[in-house]
Amino acid sequence: MAALAAVFGRSRYASAHPDDYIDETFVYQTVERHEAEVEAWVEAREARDDSVAGWYTAALEYGLTERWMADVAFQAVNDPALHFGRLRVETRYRFAEEGTWPVDLATSLEYEAEHDATTGELEQSVTPRLVISKDIISSVNTTLNLDLPVRIDQGGTVSFAYALGVRYPARGRFRIGAEVRHDVRARIATVFPQLWLLPSHRVGLVVKVGLGVGLTQAADPWVARLSFELEL
Repeated sequence: MAALAAVFGRSRYASAHPDDYIDETFVYQTVERHEAEVEAWVEAREARDDSVAGWYTAALEYGLTERWMADVAFQAVNDPALHFGRLRVETRYRFAEEGTWPVDLATSLEYEAEHDATTGELEQSVTPRLVISKDIISSVNTTLNLDLPVRIDQGGTVSFAYALGVRYPARGRFRIGAEVRHDVRARIATVFPQLWLLPSHRVGLVVKVGLGVGLTQAADPWVARLSFELEL
């Protein structure tokens, strides 16, 4: 697996919105047409019963057109045996080129199936999402997700969730940022400070590391995550 260094490194470094945040706050930008990105991350997560489990994720993103992409992510969990944890399938469309409108807009549709370790049941949902991005000043990127999750396994119950990501600088080989996520119905809220490293202009690799902290009783107390993303 190799990066086409000179081209991909330059395009990733130049764009303000090339990568989703580490806790899956989606950005406005989409993968270029017929290009692909792979991502892998590992994490340790403490549940509400004080148990700690390891999660392992593999994801693939692919550009269908200049503004339309699809991605799929598969997660396995080890607690203590390794088994299926979560499947996510998402498609995203951006409406214009960056900077054309006062804010950059995209829409997303996501299917998610997650194994509930407590009940042993499979939770399924479909989430339409509006993605809003804006560099308030040239060096700070802000991204807002507005979600309407629909629980398939609960007869179509609809809730509201949002996520806000902030990253500084918007461009650069070293970045710091944070996400705040809140599912209103489930009363789950988290904050996720994070660091980003782009090791080289010539290699389309992004390394992300972060520590998420639960802000409500329903949230997991903490999640530590390390992520690697590579353009193919």
